[in-house]
Amino acid sequence: MAYNVTVADKTGKYATVYLSPDREALVTDHRVATNHQERVEWHRHARATATVERERFLLQRLTLHEEPAHRFIGAFLKPPLYSTAFSKGFGTIYTAVYWPKKGIAEYRWPNVEWAQRIKSPVEGKRHIRFPLNDDVTV
Repeated sequence: MAYNVTVADKTGKYATVYLSPDREALVTDHRVATNHQERVEWHRHARATATVERERFLLQRLTLHEEPAHRFIGAFLKPPLYSTAFSKGFGTIYTAVYWPKKGIAEYRWPNVEWAQRIKSPVEGKRHIRFPLNDDVTV
């Protein structure tokens, strides 16, 4: 299983890190991460998850026009970024929003937000009902 993560610090510097058990970690200056690493290696999975389309969508939002943070973040809770393909194993479980300057992490679902202070999180649970009527506690 490969993992991709884009991180930013308090100054706005960012990096995307590609991790995979069969290769060295790769740190890049890519602005976004989706379900593929530098290039698509598993084309059926890429089509099923729309990884290339989602990457393009994000890059266009970042480069074509400036928009307020709340609108950009809101796009993650709607197609094409938010997926309801749970029965196929590709549904979006949650979106995480990190505010490094504020020291806050937010976890978001449609109509639910859960904010935590990074240095002092409060233990808790959220009960989320997903579109397939599958109940998942996160």
